[in-house]
Amino acid sequence: MRENRPQTFERRGTTVTFHSRDLAHTRVREYFHGEERRLEAVIPNYSGTRRGELVVMPWDQIETLGSLNPRDAAIIEAVAHTRDIRDLDPIKMREMCLRCDSEHGIDSDVVEQARRIVAKDDEDKAMVRLSFIAELTRECGIERGDPLMMRANTRTLMELMGGNSGRSKIDLDLLIERVMIFAAERSKSTVAEVKAYLDPLVGMLTPFGNVTAPGEDKQNGFLYLQHTDLIQFRQELVDYQPEVREELLPQIATALAAADECIGFINERLGMVNTMLGSLADMFDKNVQAIDRLEVLRRDIGYGLDGWADMIQLWREAYRGREAIGGERAMERAINRISGYAPRIPIRELDPEHNILSKSIKYETAGLKMVQQMHNWENSQPDYELQARVEKGNKRNSSDSEGN
Repeated sequence: MRENRPQTFERRGTTVTFHSRDLAHTRVREYFHGEERRLEAVIPNYSGTRRGELVVMPWDQIETLGSLNPRDAAIIEAVAHTRDIRDLDPIKMREMCLRCDSEHGIDSDVVEQARRIVAKDDEDKAMVRLSFIAELTRECGIERGDPLMMRANTRTLMELMGGNSGRSKIDLDLLIERVMIFAAERSKSTVAEVKAYLDPLVGMLTPFGNVTAPGEDKQNGFLYLQHTDLIQFRQELVDYQPEVREELLPQIATALAAADECIGFINERLGMVNTMLGSLADMFDKNVQAIDRLEVLRRDIGYGLDGWADMIQLWREAYRGREAIGGERAMERAINRISGYAPRIPIRELDPEHNILSKSIKYETAGLKMVQQMHNWENSQPDYELQARVEKGNKRNSSDSEGN
C-alpha cells in the first residue's frame, strides 16, 4: 500500500554500492536524536533474516557484521564523515563510491573501470559546455537574423576547436564573446556575471547530457543514460513475461508497476528540464534562479533512479545465465527480489498533500504553496513581481483610506 512507503526520498535513504553480497542494496539515511545528527543503515534481506525483512542499524556498526574489503571499509568511513543530507544524495554518493573504487579498488579492473567513468564524466562536461554554447549561438542567430549562427551546432564548435590555424581559435573566442554579450543583454546582466554563471549551469546540466537541437542525438549524461536503461529494462521484463510460470506473474506485474511509476515521475521532470533548455539565454536571469530549479530537478531525478542500477544488474546477470543448469531458478530468484525491493517513489514525492483531511485545509495549503513558489529559493525573500504587486496594493489601499 502507498501509505506504507517512506514519506520522502531522504527517509527512504540512498543506495550504497557495496561489493559485499550480504550488503547488497543497502541504503544510508540521516536522522536526528535531539540536535545530534546520526546515520543509519537499512539492509534488505540480510543473511539470516526472513525474506522481505529489513535490518536497520547504526551506520558505524556495519563493520561488525563481518569482514569487509578495503574499498567497502573506505566507503563506510567516507559516508560517516559527511556533513548533511546533501552529501548523501545519489549524485554525491556516486562520486564517493567512484573515488573509493579508484583509490581502494579490490583489483586492477575495478580501479580502471572507475577511472574510465570519471574520465567520461569530465568528457561529458566538456561536451555539454560546447553544446550549451552552440545552443546559445543558435538563439542569438535567430534573434538577430544571422543565418550562419542559426546553423551552429556542437560538431561545428568541435571542428573550430580542433583547427590547426590560429584563426580557428580566434573565431571561436569571438563567437563565445558574442553569445555571452547576447545572454547578458537578454538577462539584463553584465557579461562578467554571465561568464561566471556559465560553468555552474553547465555543471548542473552535465548529468542530463548535451543540450541538443532538433535532429541531434544524445549519448551522454549519466542520469539520462540511467533513465534510458530503465526503459530498456522494462521492455526486457515485458518480453520475458510470457515465459514465466503463472505463479510469478504477480511479481512481474509489481516490478513493472514500480518501473512505470519511476519512468513517469522522471519523464515529467525531464520535460521541465527541456522546457528550461528551450531558452538558454533566459537561464542567466538572476530572478529566475535557474541553478536552484535545476538543483531541485537533479535531486528528484537522481533519487527517482536511485537503486534501479542494482536491480537491473541483478536481472541481467540472471538473464545471461538462464540457459545454464539452474538458470531458470536464478531467474525466478531475481524476479522475486526485484518485485520485493524495486525502488518506489515515496508518497510525499508523488503527492505532497496526501495527509490533507478537509477541503478548507486543502485550499489553504494550495494558496500557501502558490505563495511559496513565488519566493526566492535561496534566501526565501518574495519574488520581485510578488513584492511589487503587494506594494502597489498597499499604496492603493492607503489612497482609498485617505480619500474616505
